[in-house]
Amino acid sequence: MKFSIARQDLDRAIQKVLSVVSPKTTLPVLANFLVEANEKKKSIAITATDLDMTVTTTVEADVETGGGATVPAKRFAEIVKELREADVQFSAEAEEIGIKSGKSKFRIVGIPIDEFPTLPKSDPASAFTVEAKSLARMVDKVSFCTSKDETRPSLNGAFWEFTADSMGMTATDGHRLATFKAGGKFKSLAGKSMIVPPKALSHAVRIIGSEANGNVKVAVQENHVVLFIGSTTINSRLLEGPFPNYRQVIPKDNDKEFIVDRDELMSAVRRVAVLSDALTHQVRLTLGKNKVQLAVSTPDVGEAKEEIPGSFTADQLEVGYNANYLLDVLKHIDGKEVRFLLSTAVGAAVVTALEEKEDEEYSCLLMPLRLTA
Repeated sequence: MKFSIARQDLDRAIQKVLSVVSPKTTLPVLANFLVEANEKKKSIAITATDLDMTVTTTVEADVETGGGATVPAKRFAEIVKELREADVQFSAEAEEIGIKSGKSKFRIVGIPIDEFPTLPKSDPASAFTVEAKSLARMVDKVSFCTSKDETRPSLNGAFWEFTADSMGMTATDGHRLATFKAGGKFKSLAGKSMIVPPKALSHAVRIIGSEANGNVKVAVQENHVVLFIGSTTINSRLLEGPFPNYRQVIPKDNDKEFIVDRDELMSAVRRVAVLSDALTHQVRLTLGKNKVQLAVSTPDVGEAKEEIPGSFTADQLEVGYNANYLLDVLKHIDGKEVRFLLSTAVGAAVVTALEEKEDEEYSCLLMPLRLTA
């Protein structure tokens, strides 16, 4: 195999797949890229996999001889990043890899190509289309709520579901929940759902930011989902369900409404949380008719108090939240003002933007902490 390629093009392609390579793996070949050159198409494909997710990106190159080889991913990435010349000449014979650029020459040793895992097949012909910006926005709005608890694997991903006229995504870790719905035409997918690992979704968002042109094609194949984003393909194993019936846990009778400026509340929470408990991060909110008082009192640390304007439909309610969870929710809600719908100090709060974007529905559920005296 032999080809030459512009250094910047090669570096960009490497960066699209590099994060898939696991720093710790019991299978040495997984620390390598699979590099394949196609003489007819005048392009190369670079693939990385951790067995759960496989990412392949293609880029134009001047291919003299086609073929394939595995290349140590981290070393290859570092070499290409540091090269000064505009063009890179790449050659491979068996497991010996040659890299040349200007007066720089490198020889590195790969692993036999037949040891690289068989790549999952993906067919864009069977894929449906999703607007790239809509998918990226949906992932951003819910992925922060995915659970890290390995004992509940179905919560370790985002639940992606479809109706005839909308698609939605939901994630929860038991302490907070985020659910997002966007309009669209998905008649052929109505009733379908899947649980997608957050690593695949976050990788898709990065690729969308760098190369998506309008739409993303999505194909579901048995226990895999395939995302076709420009010249990059992401193939990810789906998580096994079932996902909890999240609609049952969203309260329908929260009749107390609290409205507050989002930025003011975030700033106040950050300030008082400096003295919060290192384990619970509890912040006490006392909601009043025209204000909210924030307070933190931590033995052997100190206490903090703050007051900002707000509007509450009830007389008064004291509720405690984990400051980090509260800030995460506020950070992902758009708009100047946010609405909290509450019932009691021990019930979940439903948090939304006061004014939602057209053709979107987004809400977060936040569980309170039991207040201590």
